[in-house]
Amino acid sequence: MRCAIIFMCVLCAAVSSAEDFVLVDGTVLQDARLVRKDADSAVIGHSTGVQRVSFDRLPPELQERFGLTPQAVNEFREKQEQARRARVEAEEKLAASQRAALEASALSPRYLSGADVMALYSTWDTLSAVCAEYLAADWNRREALRCNLTVEADRYTREADRVAARMNEERNAVNKEKERVAALEAELQLTKNELKKAKDAVNSQREEIQKLSQESSNQSSGTVVISHPTYVPVYRPAPIIVPPIVRPQPPPPPRSIIIHQGSGRPGPPPRR
Repeated sequence: MRCAIIFMCVLCAAVSSAEDFVLVDGTVLQDARLVRKDADSAVIGHSTGVQRVSFDRLPPELQERFGLTPQAVNEFREKQEQARRARVEAEEKLAASQRAALEASALSPRYLSGADVMALYSTWDTLSAVCAEYLAADWNRREALRCNLTVEADRYTREADRVAARMNEERNAVNKEKERVAALEAELQLTKNELKKAKDAVNSQREEIQKLSQESSNQSSGTVVISHPTYVPVYRPAPIIVPPIVRPQPPPPPRSIIIHQGSGRPGPPPRR
């Protein structure tokens, strides 16, 4: 019970302390409150969620309240830049001392570049530029560790992580493209199946139309097909033969014969 009362008191205090923040660009954050303050921005919670607001978007009164004035931000950025420069100088000094030790021992790392990896890999397959950069960075990291170059190993590790992020993005894009191609292939196969069904339907309709046309042509010709024909004999009366009538022919007329005197031979018939 006591914890519940304390929680309600804290909640009422938070609600009572909430107010509306009006930013420089005119954005109004209702029931706003400061959640966390960073070097050059503030995380503000409001009625619709949580938002990170840069110091230059805050009005001067909020900058003063949150300690995010331009002078404070510039001082913090200068300190960060000085710390970064000091860190880089220390890394360079350490790397130089390590290299001097390697030169003294005649040991040097065998570093590669992305172009070297692609030249080696292209002898039997293809490789993307991002993968080649990642392989080169990983190889250089291993070489740096082999030669006890811790600073350069860390640098190549960061480079490998950066390239690995790009490689993952590229891989995700390739996977999405593969999924899109697979969806298109599935849609194409579905379309092919539907086209085959349509062709089969058209062929069946054509066969049905041919069958109906044959039946209609048989009915229009009037041809009757008898499965088992029978022979029926036809009896006809015998023909009546009438003999021809023979008429008598008259005898031929007698021929006149003239005998020449003195010869005893018949001469030619007289001319008429």
